[in-house]
Amino acid sequence: GSMSFTNSQCLDSCAFCFDVLRAKFDSKVSVRDPDLPSGKFPLFVTWKKKESSRTSWRLRGCIGTFEARPLAKGLEDYALISALKDSRFRPMAQKEIPSLAVNTSFLTNFEDGKNCYDWTIGLHGITIKFDGSYDNYSATYLPEVCKEQGWNKNVCLETLIRKSGYRGRISEHLFERIQLTRYQSVKAKMTYDEYCAYAKI
Repeated sequence: GSMSFTNSQCLDSCAFCFDVLRAKFDSKVSVRDPDLPSGKFPLFVTWKKKESSRTSWRLRGCIGTFEARPLAKGLEDYALISALKDSRFRPMAQKEIPSLAVNTSFLTNFEDGKNCYDWTIGLHGITIKFDGSYDNYSATYLPEVCKEQGWNKNVCLETLIRKSGYRGRISEHLFERIQLTRYQSVKAKMTYDEYCAYAKI
């Protein structure tokens, strides 16, 4: 999909995740039908937590899928999977909900790159694929990774090659064999307080 998302659809995607998480703990919570684009998209849901007003947000769970999913069903699944099943963290407790923020990310505009440099740092996420002697390798970075790390394209590609599990020599010849797919993301975020105001709770 190369759909554009309206601002209200972005906010609805976040409010829906909070609805779903609250309803998991409390059957009286009504989950409203979100206003979302039709079509299927890969998506990620990230929960962050702020322990107190003095501390910064920290990751509390992040899981998604590169398989294109209908948005409402995908968000419903991954809001809970990222809250309860991220193996880096213990499952979310109901009492944590007021200190959470949710980030949603939808992946759009998938395009084949002409070569491994055919993408823009900060705009595109990239997936690389290449064949080794005995194996096929692939790995991906979401659009924000390269920029947040301060990498140039070469460093970004080298770390991505290592992320794929490839342990051989990284050469110009290897770079020429890479098939690159670039994509963009639509992102939204909402704190619990913003959710309460938005959902009039």
